[in-house]
Amino acid sequence: MLEVTNLEYSIGKFNLGPLSIKLGKGEYLAIFGPSGSGKSLFLELIAGIRYPGNGSIKLQGEEIAGKPPRKRGVSLLFQDYALFPHLSVRENIAFPLKLKKISKESAVNKINEICSYLSIGHLLDRKIEGLSGGEQQRVALARAIANEPKLLLLDEPLSALDPELREEALELLKLVKSSGITTIHVTHNREEIKDLATCILNFTQNIKP
Repeated sequence: MLEVTNLEYSIGKFNLGPLSIKLGKGEYLAIFGPSGSGKSLFLELIAGIRYPGNGSIKLQGEEIAGKPPRKRGVSLLFQDYALFPHLSVRENIAFPLKLKKISKESAVNKINEICSYLSIGHLLDRKIEGLSGGEQQRVALARAIANEPKLLLLDEPLSALDPELREEALELLKLVKSSGITTIHVTHNREEIKDLATCILNFTQNIKP
């Protein structure tokens, strides 16, 4: 499903890789490692926010390393959610669907389906700035899966939540996992993914001399 081969990226004195992994459809990969070890950088390379110096990234057999982000079939949920505060929940979730030029009727149906699935239908006309942290996380996740990505990338998705909301969010991620979406989850907390991860990858700092 996802095959990364000899992936390398350098910035300043930091060097990531060469890194190779294989991930099957429906698997849930957890990535651990200290701050500055390249975990988030790896997600950005997969998503197309950065381009590797060397190596290959194949998704369902197709090379995507040189493709723009919107053509990769990958969704990235940022640590700070990166929602548009001046837009409504509905408009935020619709954003990736507009980029894919999905018809208005199809977009409405998809948004309603996802919001029902994630129990946020009552928030559709609310502005982001008026939502709680837990509500914002649900909206961000809804936006991430709205365009039915082949691969979902989660960058420290629970780090900004208090313990009660974290437990609620974990149940939400279990729901997403049960849907069969292949997922890569970056975290510092091994405990939070013990019931989610099907495989684990440890990153270490890699600084050039």
